Amino acid sequence: MKYSMLRISAATLGLVLLCDALAADPTVYREPDPKIIAKAETIASTLQAAPSKKKRRVLVYGISFGPHRTTIRTAQQVFKLLGEKTGAFEVVVSQDLANFETDKLKQFDSVIFANTTGEVFCRPADKIQFKALSADEKREQEDIAARLIKNLDDYVRAGGGFMAIHSATDTLKNHKAYGDMIGAVFTQHPWGPKETVTVKVEDPDHALTKGVFDKSEFKFNDEIYEFREPYDRRRLHVLLSLDLGKSDKPNRPLRRTDGDYPIAWTRSHGKGRVFYCSLGHATSTFANLIILKFWLRGIQFTTGDIDAVTTPSRQLHTAENGNLVQLRHSVREFIKSILQAYENNQAFSHNILFDRPSRFWNFNTGSWALT
Repeated sequence: MKYSMLRISAATLGLVLLCDALAADPTVYREPDPKIIAKAETIASTLQAAPSKKKRRVLVYGISFGPHRTTIRTAQQVFKLLGEKTGAFEVVVSQDLANFETDKLKQFDSVIFANTTGEVFCRPADKIQFKALSADEKREQEDIAARLIKNLDDYVRAGGGFMAIHSATDTLKNHKAYGDMIGAVFTQHPWGPKETVTVKVEDPDHALTKGVFDKSEFKFNDEIYEFREPYDRRRLHVLLSLDLGKSDKPNRPLRRTDGDYPIAWTRSHGKGRVFYCSLGHATSTFANLIILKFWLRGIQFTTGDIDAVTTPSRQLHTAENGNLVQLRHSVREFIKSILQAYENNQAFSHNILFDRPSRFWNFNTGSWALT
């Protein structure tokens, strides 16, 4: 009897250790936390979607060649709940590459990349197993991937929708067409869930943010990404970004020198619509009312049920400020004149144009005047 009890205890301990090992194994797709899903379901049930112009179908794809397998299943289930509880769209959760053939893509109003990572169109969909393939087998898979990327790019350019969260910018990084479509490529995450950051709402009147974020900024805990080209504010409309001065110190050296850390944006890609949000590493994010409401609007923007601005942030800023470019040029010339006059010990007069009729500052008289 005592021996049997010892055997049962040992077996139980072994099972617990195995479960712990599987949970810690980054190669295993972790099942969602029931508490997170229950909370997400409650939130989804309270959300009101925009009216659908027609019955919508959304493909949710979640494959990882590396990390982030801890939240993919959670993301897939939460997106499905958003569709079911609001009635705004039908969600098809599938990892079948056949869905990325041209004829199949036409059946969907939008495609969502849910925490994808790496070469998601190659099989086997595992970095270690893929490396074990022969050179010819790898080449065959890479040819398939290139064709499917082109299919997806053509689909969006023709008027389809594409939404992506978190590590989707750490996906297909060696494929320019994909990077151009999503708008940026991940380099590192200088802030993690342990750091508290301040998120700025850059466009509070945007169709995806108005009525979602009731403040101009908010505190949040999640991984915050740093991006490289093709990221450029002249190519996309930034909705949320990091306030560097009001956030915890980064956990590693920063690479960007301009302090620009976007978190969410929209962009037009041909006739299509793209929405990206870098939040989604922490499982708690998937049970956050504000973020789920924001993502719901993002999905409906990509399906075509919400009209939203995609005018690039830098272009919009320039347009709203009229002669901003002219002003910058004039100030630059003004500074050059000061330096030259100082070097030559000469008096000078220089105009800085502002508007029409133009005002100018006469350096000799020390006063404003109209032209």
